[in-house]
Amino acid sequence: MGASTLSRRRRGAHAAVTVRRRERWKWPVVAGMALISASALFPLYFLVSNALRTNADYAGAKVGLPTTFSAGALERAWEGASVPTYLRNSLIIVVGTVILSVLVATFAAYSFSKLRWTARGKAYLLVLVWIAVPPLILLVPLYVQMVELGLFDTYWSVILIYTAVNLPFNTYLMTAYFRSLPDELAEAARLEGASVHQILSRVLLPLARPALATLVIFNFLWVWNEFIFALLLLPSDETKTLTVGVLQLQGRFNLDPTALMAGLLIATLPVVGVYLVFQRYLVRAVAAGIGR
Repeated sequence: MGASTLSRRRRGAHAAVTVRRRERWKWPVVAGMALISASALFPLYFLVSNALRTNADYAGAKVGLPTTFSAGALERAWEGASVPTYLRNSLIIVVGTVILSVLVATFAAYSFSKLRWTARGKAYLLVLVWIAVPPLILLVPLYVQMVELGLFDTYWSVILIYTAVNLPFNTYLMTAYFRSLPDELAEAARLEGASVHQILSRVLLPLARPALATLVIFNFLWVWNEFIFALLLLPSDETKTLTVGVLQLQGRFNLDPTALMAGLLIATLPVVGVYLVFQRYLVRAVAAGIGR
């Protein structure tokens, strides 16, 4: 009895020491995370504050709150830089790429994870190898091919390229998620008379919402911020994306820095909005082991 009491006291003392050690490291960790968060949020604060300031305020201090809030910079950027046209082009390309890429990746992942067919393993290995290929080495061949196909300076040129570039990673991500779902679900649906397509649409896809939301976030962010292919394949103002159009703001508003900040802010807000809307699905997907 005495030995048991002594053992419990030792365990209690060890637990108390562990708690004290955790408390000792708690605040340094919190302070470090706060500094990292501040460094990530500072560029956004810089854009927002200067987009609402006047050029006189900016000349007095590059960083600071507006002395008088003004939407003049936003109006000048919106009207003087063809932002509505560039924004429309970016939305068309992003929506088209996300829909096509996620749709094809979902069907491919379903075939790799739940269906049995010849050369399934070799085909999946080819997909994994394709992830390692840098897209920029294909820049010149893709440019020549788009010109020969008559797709140069059209939305479809970049939509098809973006889909092909993102498809291997999207397929890998969805395959990993589908494999984490029990095979018994598909088998039970098959015994109930469900077809191959019904199993995917009625059983697996409702469970794969976190994975699909993750793909939407990743693809939206990548396509929205992509610059090289859009610059090369979309030269005209009728098809130019907002990311490429923002580059022209640097020369057009070289003497109007607040309008330049306003244009950059307009290009940033859609990305922040999409992330805030889908972030809870992203957390659920990571917690479900999609990254394994």
